Amino acid sequence: MKKIAIFGLLGLGLVMGGCGQAAPTTETKMTENVVEKTGELKTKVGDEYVFQSGGELINVTSNKIDLDAYMGKKITISGMYSGSTLYIDEIR
Repeated sequence: MKKIAIFGLLGLGLVMGGCGQAAPTTETKMTENVVEKTGELKTKVGDEYVFQSGGELINVTSNKIDLDAYMGKKITISGMYSGSTLYIDEIR
């Protein structure tokens, strides 16, 4: 009987011990992965575009922004990678 009470108290202590820690929010995790780059949209290949930033060529696309309007212009983009493609959320 004493063993059951001791294990019960230990289990309760373990469960309650983690209650005081706040888990990181999804919003916090997402902002940590946001990338910002300045460069130029060079060409369109299928549904994706090639963005040149310095000497780096990056495959980009967007579900929110019509990128055709920015072809050939110097812009600053921000977004998140999925695989090797940068999904643009904002253009300045």
